[in-house]
Amino acid sequence: MRLFSTLIAVLLSVSMYAQEMRKISGIVKDNFNEEVFGAVVQLKTTENKYVKSTTTVDDGSFIIENVAAGKYILSITSMGAQPIDKTVEVGEKDLNIGIVKFGSAATNLKEVTVTSTAITGQQNQDTSTFNANAYKVNPDATAEDLVRKMPGIDLSGGDVKAQGEKVSKVLVDGKPFFGDDASSTLKNLPAEVISKIQVYDEKSEQSRLSGVDDGETVKAINIITKAEKREGTFGKAYAGGGLDFNSLKGNSNITDDAFRYSAGANVNYFKGDRRISIIGQSNNINMQNFSSQDLLGIASSSGGRGFGRGGPGGGNSSNNFMVNSQNGIAQTNAVGLNYTDKLGKKVELTASYFFNNTNTNTTQQTDRQYVLNNESGQTYTEQSNATSHNYNHRINARLTYTIDSFNTLLWIPSVSFQQNNSTSNMFGSTNTIDNSIANTTKNDYTSKLNGYNFNNMLMYFHRFRKQGRSFNIRVNNTANSNKGNSNFYAINTYYPTTNLNDTLDQYGDQNRTGWSMNTNVEYTEPITKNSGLQISYTNGYQKTNSDRLTYNYDYNTSAYTDLDTALSNQYTTVYKTNAAGLRYTFNNKKIRFNAGADVQKAILEGDRIFPYVSDINKNFENILPRAMMRVNFSKTKNLGLFYRTSTNAPSVTQLQDVIDNSNPLQLTSGNTDLKQAYTHNLFSRYSSSSAKNNSMFFVMFRGSLTNDYIGNSTYIAANDTVVGNNVSLAKGGQYTTQRNMDGYYSFNVFTTYSTPIPALKSNININLNGGITRTPGYINDAKNFSNNRNAGVGLVFSSNISEKIDFTLSSNTNMNFVKNTLNSNADNNYLNQSTRLSANYIFWKGMVLNTELNHQFYQGLTSNTNQNFLLWNAGIGKKLFAKQQAEIRLSVFDLLGQNRSIAQTFTETYNQTVSSNVLQRYFMLTFTYNIRNFKKGSSEKDMSNGNEGDRMMPPPGAPGMMPPPPGGGGGPMMN
Repeated sequence: MRLFSTLIAVLLSVSMYAQEMRKISGIVKDNFNEEVFGAVVQLKTTENKYVKSTTTVDDGSFIIENVAAGKYILSITSMGAQPIDKTVEVGEKDLNIGIVKFGSAATNLKEVTVTSTAITGQQNQDTSTFNANAYKVNPDATAEDLVRKMPGIDLSGGDVKAQGEKVSKVLVDGKPFFGDDASSTLKNLPAEVISKIQVYDEKSEQSRLSGVDDGETVKAINIITKAEKREGTFGKAYAGGGLDFNSLKGNSNITDDAFRYSAGANVNYFKGDRRISIIGQSNNINMQNFSSQDLLGIASSSGGRGFGRGGPGGGNSSNNFMVNSQNGIAQTNAVGLNYTDKLGKKVELTASYFFNNTNTNTTQQTDRQYVLNNESGQTYTEQSNATSHNYNHRINARLTYTIDSFNTLLWIPSVSFQQNNSTSNMFGSTNTIDNSIANTTKNDYTSKLNGYNFNNMLMYFHRFRKQGRSFNIRVNNTANSNKGNSNFYAINTYYPTTNLNDTLDQYGDQNRTGWSMNTNVEYTEPITKNSGLQISYTNGYQKTNSDRLTYNYDYNTSAYTDLDTALSNQYTTVYKTNAAGLRYTFNNKKIRFNAGADVQKAILEGDRIFPYVSDINKNFENILPRAMMRVNFSKTKNLGLFYRTSTNAPSVTQLQDVIDNSNPLQLTSGNTDLKQAYTHNLFSRYSSSSAKNNSMFFVMFRGSLTNDYIGNSTYIAANDTVVGNNVSLAKGGQYTTQRNMDGYYSFNVFTTYSTPIPALKSNININLNGGITRTPGYINDAKNFSNNRNAGVGLVFSSNISEKIDFTLSSNTNMNFVKNTLNSNADNNYLNQSTRLSANYIFWKGMVLNTELNHQFYQGLTSNTNQNFLLWNAGIGKKLFAKQQAEIRLSVFDLLGQNRSIAQTFTETYNQTVSSNVLQRYFMLTFTYNIRNFKKGSSEKDMSNGNEGDRMMPPPGAPGMMPPPPGGGGGPMMN
């Protein structure tokens, strides 16, 4: 009985204690009514003794649990704000203190005591949010300088990458900025207006409106601006001139080519929902603002030959014209306009226009080693010089019409127009293993191309009164054209016999047009509160016409009148698809899950009408399963798993069996027997963050497996022979076409960890990556698998000392191990280490020192190119005027004269190194004026203007975004 009584007493005590334990919650905002992320909330006794603490999450909220009844002091601190001390009393119920606001920051900085380290970032489901205040940059820094310090973001290769994936778009406060041109946004937005950076997976339009996650996402960055910077005018204007050092070596006259210049401006006007941005630039120092939309018809061979593929992987490609490209020397003139506004209460519009004109001079050296099934290894070398003149207009728009709380209409059009004129000359040589010459070609090429590309998406979405029931229909249509002509002159020599030596003098005429229409209908029906069914139907139609006519020069008529039927072709393809799908969906606070499959029937038709009539008609029936699951272990720890399948039809270029002789030593052609490829894709990601350690951890796995992979089949002639439609191929020459083959797969993993180092006032980010790609191919009808294993480690060490002392040290080391099943002599181990140090120091009376060192080390190149070089840029400047809004700077680019451009490629057929000319040492004197004119003394009403977008919310398409209930308005709400 005594034992029983004791147990009852203990249980009653525990029960009474549990009943007395309460929680304290609230939301912290700043004086601009913006939620404060990472504020430290401490609970103390009335005697100022520590009890418990926590930090606010990305919506400004906090919860302190298991608090006994009594009086306390709630102390809230955040960097740059006056601390808040609030007396609270916990009684019989949980205490919600509501919204607590910081006052204005103290004007006397010496009186401000920083009581905590700013939270660098936090993970909320698949959205990583970084606090811009936790990363110190110079006052004139751009968004690009800021995000370079953040974990998992890589800007080294021209493309913007985050967490191992290419960033497809950068938004500003959830709205597009210059279309999907991520680089333009980061280069033209000043860091000082940024409050937070969000990296997330943007969902499809259907997912965002219906709330049903279909697993179709693209990597995106959302820049959240500071509330006090959302009304005013800001930007910068600059102009500079200088000389190329090479022109000063013993030259009494300085030519126009030696003069280097750069001028430009970007001006942004923000007021409420209306945002207008104008950018412009003119320079001859390789500053370019290109996206893939600006490069219609430029994917080409050496010298910009836009008519064919120019041999597998040969010469120039569209990547050479991308942002931050170092290949060649470019002169650029560009201007852009971006406009965002709400047209009334129901219509929201974002539109942009971009124009660029670029002249590029490129010199390249190509060294290629082939994979053969014998010991007589073959190599190929090529030297080329090319000039390209490119003109492009690009227009993007997005219009959202919220008809009412049940109906939404979305329209997203885009169009680009382009003209490209190019010339090139090239010398190529094929050598055998004993270094004897097998053949050579010397040719000149000119082309004039023009075209357009139009894309249009129109979607209607209807939400029924029953929660979770919805219907939407989406129509996508495209139209494109690529037309032009070319002149080609080549002298071809073959050894040791010369009976096949020839001279080609040809004129080419190309006309390629296409259009497509895709319609998708989806209906969702709830089963229970957390589950439902989604039914879909998709119909697609795509038609492409490709005419290519080649004429030989006729000396009798002194004109190009001799039609070469072996090099001419007129071809039309039609690809039709019909698919019906069913998916089961489940969604609660912890798990999002859906699984299902589409049944697809596809028809591929091809009609050749010249030089002889033939047709193809192929039918494909496939089941395309897909599944996705997101598990939220907590607000800061989550796991995502995604699996989907897809089919890929061969393009008209791959089907069109016309010989491309733009490199007579390496002929290429399509294959009418190709069928569609079938691919399995698997993706997994785990993310977590710790407010206690101020750290973030992320790991990603991606894999793909393709059946009927469309790969290269290369024939290297051991003797003189004939290929295609009676086209001669001399000994040592190559003929490449495509064929379906199994065995392609690719797997890679990427992980990153970031944490601050308070003792050094710095942040450190460490990333690891590794993977394997297995690519099948045929060489002389023998199958080869090229297995490329890679492993890498990266480090970013960035200062957080002050706005006057700023440095970032980054280093990436990558190793490739290439193994070929056909010939081990072509195996290669290739190492590349890239290290970058950028430092800026503002000191006495506005003096500025800046330096940037880029070191590149290569090992295992197939050429004898210099594999170890250092690019050093340096400058000194002086801030001007009362507010130091201007600066004059003297800078030197490539101080040591060592700048290089090297690209290494491994394929199932060959290993290749391409070295390109780059801009080398020059100096420049530049004047820059920064425009900063923000509204003073703005009230909370001025800043928010009643707009939901001014509140800290998940980015568009991020987790937690669900459609509003019937009658609840057209905007999103928190799930």
